[in-house]
Amino acid sequence: MYEAIVKNTVEILCQLPVPFPESRLLAGIVKEYRAPQQEMFMNDNYHYAMGTAYLKLGILGVSEKAEESSKTVETEKQRELLSSIAIVYREISNYLSRYAEAVHKQAESDKQRHTGDMLKALSTRPPQHFDEALQLVYIMWKLRTLYKKHADLGRLDVHLRELFEKDMTSGYMSEQDVLDYLLCFWELLNENDSGDTLLNVMVGGRNIDGSDAGSRLSVLMLKAVQLCRQTEPHINVRVHPELDPAIYQAMLEVQLMGQGQATMYNDEVIIPSLMKFGIPEELACCYANDGCSEITLDGYSGIDYAHIDIVGVFELAFNNGSWADRTYRKKVHYWNNSDPDYFYTPHAVCGYASGDPQTCETFEKFYQMFLKQYEFQIRNKAEELKRLYDDRMSFVTTSVFLNGTYDFVLEHGDDILGGGFPFAEYMLFSGSIPTAADCLIAVKSLVYDRKIYTISELKEAIRVDFKGYEGMRKQMLNTPKFGNDIDEVDLLARDIARCFCDCLQNFRKESGFAVMPALYGFRFLEESYGVAATPDGRHYGDPIAEHYCATPGRAVNGPTALLNSIAKAKEEISMAVGVCAVQITLPRNLGNTDEESLMILDGLNRAAVAGGLNHMNIGIYDAELLREAQRNPEQHKDIIVRVWGYSARFVTLCKEMQDHVINRITAVN
Repeated sequence: MYEAIVKNTVEILCQLPVPFPESRLLAGIVKEYRAPQQEMFMNDNYHYAMGTAYLKLGILGVSEKAEESSKTVETEKQRELLSSIAIVYREISNYLSRYAEAVHKQAESDKQRHTGDMLKALSTRPPQHFDEALQLVYIMWKLRTLYKKHADLGRLDVHLRELFEKDMTSGYMSEQDVLDYLLCFWELLNENDSGDTLLNVMVGGRNIDGSDAGSRLSVLMLKAVQLCRQTEPHINVRVHPELDPAIYQAMLEVQLMGQGQATMYNDEVIIPSLMKFGIPEELACCYANDGCSEITLDGYSGIDYAHIDIVGVFELAFNNGSWADRTYRKKVHYWNNSDPDYFYTPHAVCGYASGDPQTCETFEKFYQMFLKQYEFQIRNKAEELKRLYDDRMSFVTTSVFLNGTYDFVLEHGDDILGGGFPFAEYMLFSGSIPTAADCLIAVKSLVYDRKIYTISELKEAIRVDFKGYEGMRKQMLNTPKFGNDIDEVDLLARDIARCFCDCLQNFRKESGFAVMPALYGFRFLEESYGVAATPDGRHYGDPIAEHYCATPGRAVNGPTALLNSIAKAKEEISMAVGVCAVQITLPRNLGNTDEESLMILDGLNRAAVAGGLNHMNIGIYDAELLREAQRNPEQHKDIIVRVWGYSARFVTLCKEMQDHVINRITAVN
């Protein structure tokens, strides 16, 4: 079963180059080699972190452990996987030995000889010092990413903490030495790729006894991000009452850089939510985020997902299961200016007749018709995920290399995606709920409460993108909008979020298959060109809401009002165990001084925690500078902005995404 994967993996490992580190502290391939075959990377979607067995046992130790366990497991498939791991990891050991020999032959400095010594030692034993561990992490990360160039890194500060503290105590390394190695590591990551790389690192967090899992190493990682000032890695911070104040302060300082870095995750909401979902506390305390914003169990789960475009669902409900009749359609990019443009079709199933809205005599009937369409779409996607899970359980072969990084696979020999992971994580996204709520409130106000227009008149205005209907559009824009602390629309959004979470809970009860709800969406740009104009007054192509946040440009009462709107769904946020992503973008002139700006950021983070949010990302940009970068990109290649679960250089974004980022900026009142 694994024969072809092993053959391909060994072939790739035997052909790997051994680039000389020159002036670098760490050795390793950057872009010198790209694997031409795919079998080595079978069924790895790169969104979750590797295990850490190689740090505990060493490369050769993994091979020996797999060979030992292969003699005691019960099935032939388990024996084959473990024997395959033993072969692959012996070959990795050979590669490290070959690399060490090549470095020693060319070494002219003590630093280069030290790098060669580390590689030689790592070919035969586990890392014994921080620099060795970081060297091995990079080698292993690069082996995983030879085909795709990107992958998640997980809770790096926790995994390296013991060796870091040992070296600090013994004097083997100083904090400056560690910082130098981290900066080299960050540099290598940035030279591999930039932007949508899935390269997330999570720091901080609480242990099962409530103590802080963070350390001085967490602070140094945040400091390295400040000094590096590039896109990689995407740094995230788990906050809780016992968090070291130095980690929290470093988080604020990274946020103040304005690059959309140092995303805050709230342990006080996330860990209890995961436990309520049925995940043991010892695993819940190990959570990190995947390649974007979604919550995973670092080293204990993978992640697969499906996505619902809820603004598309509203359009289907508004047209009894059909897409809107319209006179316009444009191509759009995914996010990068080098991506091909194409016609985007929303992630929702066309054809389900939920009812003719023109027959609805009351808004309540109209709203129930919308929920009927939404529930159909939720169940359809949940069933799709269950089929994926069932197929994997019946027959799956995953990367032998990746399987070998997990302790539990080395014990029992079960493939990670075929039942090996302690928790099989499947997730459904539903972002942009606030835009759907804005649309519903506009219909309620203009059609049912004030009786100014009919459904058919709204459809005709949407068909032509409001050309000739400017007066109607102005009235639509003046209806309540999510993000301004207005109960009417905020509570409606909350109700939609509850419907989403409840529907997945019911699906779990009926099918026995757990799908984690996530108030998150990453296709908001494409969806804005996939759906027609909408009854909230949005022109075709204008932004729709990201995640569970206001439609860009509609939160006019400042970030405090926005947080208040979101926090009204406190209970639903706790049910959204996948994540409830919140992205706030502020103007560059946040405060008169850095100290004042840090106080504002502190207040927003504390308000988010107090309001029960489980996630918050903050970007800080100068809108005029971004517009200048659009006009003269060559002069502004250093500007970095948040896209969704990652940050990227502004000038690499397509024009549509650039405009979207600019439209996000919310004034501080």
